[in-house]
Amino acid sequence: MKGLFLRIIVSFILLLWAIDMIFPWQKIIRSEENRYQTVQSRGTLVVGTINNPLYYFVGSEGESGLEYELAKSFADYLGVKLEIAVFDNPNAVLGALENNRIDLAAASLLFYSKRAEQFQIGPSYTSASWQLVYRKGENRPKDLGQVQQEIVIAEGSELDELLAQSQKKFPKLRWKSNKQLTQEELLIQVAEGYIPYTIANSIDVAMAQQIRPDLAIAFDLTDEAGVHWYLADNSYNELQASLLDFMSTALDSGLIDRIEEKYFRHIAQFDYVDSRAYLDAVENILPQYQPLFEKYKGELDWRLLAAVAYQESHWNPDATSPTGVRGMMMLTKDTAERMKIDDRTDPEQSIKAGSDYLHWLIAQMPDSIPQEDRIWYALTAYNMGLGHVVDLRRLTKKLGANPDNWLDVKNNLPLLSEKRHYNGLKYGYARGYEAYQYVENIRRYMNSIVNYHRVKENQNRFEQGKDASRDNQDAVKNTE
Repeated sequence: MKGLFLRIIVSFILLLWAIDMIFPWQKIIRSEENRYQTVQSRGTLVVGTINNPLYYFVGSEGESGLEYELAKSFADYLGVKLEIAVFDNPNAVLGALENNRIDLAAASLLFYSKRAEQFQIGPSYTSASWQLVYRKGENRPKDLGQVQQEIVIAEGSELDELLAQSQKKFPKLRWKSNKQLTQEELLIQVAEGYIPYTIANSIDVAMAQQIRPDLAIAFDLTDEAGVHWYLADNSYNELQASLLDFMSTALDSGLIDRIEEKYFRHIAQFDYVDSRAYLDAVENILPQYQPLFEKYKGELDWRLLAAVAYQESHWNPDATSPTGVRGMMMLTKDTAERMKIDDRTDPEQSIKAGSDYLHWLIAQMPDSIPQEDRIWYALTAYNMGLGHVVDLRRLTKKLGANPDNWLDVKNNLPLLSEKRHYNGLKYGYARGYEAYQYVENIRRYMNSIVNYHRVKENQNRFEQGKDASRDNQDAVKNTE
């Protein structure tokens, strides 16, 4: 009996071991951890995202992007460090969240009812819709029933399910997921005529149109929906509660507004003719003057200096206005003398003086203005004069807003042309709306230069990779 009892005990232990091998008990235990306490004890918030020119990227100044800055602020709110984990697509991010490899998913994820059933959800901090895009000049479908060719979508989103539902109404609808290309790369493929259609987030489409103006929107596939962060489904909700409180504070303080203003509000306007002309100039004119912008950039990004010059003169060194400003940087005679140049139509002198003048204007701005925003105040002064910027800050304060917050100041610019406001100002009337558009255009032009070169470099690396692959194949054939 004793031997039988021991065999029963051993068999039971083996059974427990087998069950433990089959069922992921550790995963279940981890899923029931208090994620807030885990983050605090670890001292790190792990955020999953994807590489994207708006949401998360690593540039010359380190990590940047809307999702990154917002996540960094949330980590600071929690009193912990931020760790970013990058994945190939949204589904991979959510898979990592489900397996408790990350604490939250921040990858421009639109609200989706099935997703909300699987995870805890944070508040919406912006909104977007899914849009069908095609190449300008081709026939524009008005709904999915008129789409005669295959739609190519990026892998790893809810689009497969959305299109499967639409196929019930439109049986001839065809699509495929592409595993190799990112959403941005698919948009470029459409603009260049390699694929007929793709579906993308409306914010990504607006971004892509700045560097590929031949992209056109056929229609919205869905209504506008909130963009959210997602957390693992958990019986504890302290981390979710902290996120809700943080987002509420971020909305009230204007943090979200400032971050959105920085990354994508300036791309909201799209003008096909202007964008097409600008990109032609980037390809054909900018290379001639790029060395000068790089030489005289000082503390500025050379691409910003180039964008100012394009806004001023379309990179025409002989440009002249009826008011007497001239040259590539459209300098007045007084400014040219102050910056110690004698030929405003000489490209090198003009770019040097324009840069020096911008640096001087930045230095005139109060220290209370955040460093990264001082350039926008300086550009406003470049356009309409330093005195009007002083007036604008005073008006902003008078109206109960923050004169050191560029978003508040920018929104008040058009008021400088309204009599009820400029009557009480020292420098009087100013074409504030023109200055508003001036700064927005420069931001958009700079953004286009940055992304044009980034996409170009990616395409060159891709072509070099294909050439290397062909060379290797040829070498193998010759060996054989």
